[in-house]
Amino acid sequence: MNSMTDDGSTYLLDMGRAGPAEAISNRLETGCWLSVPYTVEAGEGQMLFATRQQAPPEIRLDLGVTGWHRIHIATFRHFQFAETLLLLKLASDPAFTRAAQEDFRRDKDLVAEEMIPGPMDLSEAYWKTVDLQPGEQLVLHRPMHGTMGNALANIAYVRLMPVAEDELEIFERESSPRPDTPRLMANYDGGQHLQWAYGSRAEVADEFQAFANGDFKMVLWGVARSFQTFYPSKVADPITSSPLLPGVFAAMWEAHERARTADFDPLAAAVACAHDVGLEIYPQLRMAGEKLPPIHLDAAGPGSFQTDHPEFRCLTAEGKPTRHLSHAFPEVRERYVRLFREWVEDYDADGVNILFNRSWPFALSEVPVVDSFREMYGEEMTDLDDTDVRVLRHRASFVTQTLRATRQMLDDVGRAKGRTLGLCCLVSSEVHGGAPDAGPFSHPLYEGVDVEAWVREGLVDHLVVNIQRAGDAAGQDAAATLKPYIELARGTKTQVYADLYPRRQSGNSMRIRAKACYDAGVDGLCFWDCQKRSLRLSGWAMHRQLGHRDELGQMKPYAERLFRVVPLKCLDGFDALDPACQPTDG
Repeated sequence: MNSMTDDGSTYLLDMGRAGPAEAISNRLETGCWLSVPYTVEAGEGQMLFATRQQAPPEIRLDLGVTGWHRIHIATFRHFQFAETLLLLKLASDPAFTRAAQEDFRRDKDLVAEEMIPGPMDLSEAYWKTVDLQPGEQLVLHRPMHGTMGNALANIAYVRLMPVAEDELEIFERESSPRPDTPRLMANYDGGQHLQWAYGSRAEVADEFQAFANGDFKMVLWGVARSFQTFYPSKVADPITSSPLLPGVFAAMWEAHERARTADFDPLAAAVACAHDVGLEIYPQLRMAGEKLPPIHLDAAGPGSFQTDHPEFRCLTAEGKPTRHLSHAFPEVRERYVRLFREWVEDYDADGVNILFNRSWPFALSEVPVVDSFREMYGEEMTDLDDTDVRVLRHRASFVTQTLRATRQMLDDVGRAKGRTLGLCCLVSSEVHGGAPDAGPFSHPLYEGVDVEAWVREGLVDHLVVNIQRAGDAAGQDAAATLKPYIELARGTKTQVYADLYPRRQSGNSMRIRAKACYDAGVDGLCFWDCQKRSLRLSGWAMHRQLGHRDELGQMKPYAERLFRVVPLKCLDGFDALDPACQPTDG
């Protein structure tokens, strides 16, 4: 059941042709993929489903064509399943690509109405352009661990679209970055460990396959929640969670147990795999505080250092303890720097990444803060309003001390290793109603960080401005937010990056908003939650090329061909277009 259309595309509609034949069944069976008949405009076919409980084997499909082709993958998601996730690769690829069914939301995502799939639609997403060789096969599998192990695997068809010779520059742009185009950062905030519960280097290599030959230069790799880590640290405790907790916390427990029983170090594997594909890797710290019940008993951070030292907590003006450690104490600052040193000295990472757009406060009204304020100003800090600029700047100075010590450590270790080690910090652009009107950096100062001091002292190499809102389609809101940071960093060592939202948007929307940020003067772009973004084939195809700053104005035709909705005409023998044949059971 192959089909060829007027544009020369070959549709491989019958996924049931994949082998081995005994791994395909029209019944829900263990050890098999479930085959279901369907019809689309291009013809009739058989789509495949697989659950973790089926434990299906890897299967292979002969592609049957040669030469340059654009490969598109069509998937279907049952509306009662939260996620759909497929592992796929060409037999000649070194690792799997992870592909989720792409869907969009009217209320949050910047997409045209025609890009929002309905319950009886397929999502067809562009994967990549390849010179297919004789005998090439598509290899299919599904994840078996972590939260993504609960996803439903599906593939409906493969569309192979021949590429004319004059279109081959698309492939060159996709797979051959120029020296000036690697200007992108990928942020993995730690959720990747829960998604996959890594137990082998091959599983980590699948993660980094998404970056091969693209415009990314650096990955920010979440590994620590204060002094608990997703790797066997000598400075911090392991993030273990508990088998008695549900949801993502069960996945956290699985991640710890898989790595422990396999004697596997996920950070060592991540550093090696990043370097294999030419990426720098900066392990990432989130300075997490103690959690709310029922996960408050050290199940997900911040580790025994905090629970053993209640005297190091941030305090309110009334002296009440908070859930966060304070940078006002030298012991806390020194402990963080020891953790960072482990990353660059023992693991050979390329730098350190610290999140300041999460987990504040970082210092409040502890004795060292209040006493030093009194010495400096001759006033009682606790008598002043919390929004007094002197109070905010003084509190933030203790975070700056942490960065000074971190900068010194990176320079010392870098000299010993004969290389330059970097520091990357993320700050929030969120607007706080209670912040004082003290210039463009009042809001990060309100959260406890003095960006101006960081840049002035040359502490930070990469400053990422987190813009966690969709904003306007043209990206002018992002440009306006970024302008003060760009002006601040001009003529300094600090490079400014826009953390571009929303996570889900059309390729063309992404192109437009990226161009607006470049036009404003940013040095590069960063993307939060790449553990999710990289699963969306068509969206990721656009992400990978957003370092081509000067070409973005001409890339609209490419961007608009990355994704489309394909209506089902028939599914499982029922008319998919007739409302009377569609499920109404809720």
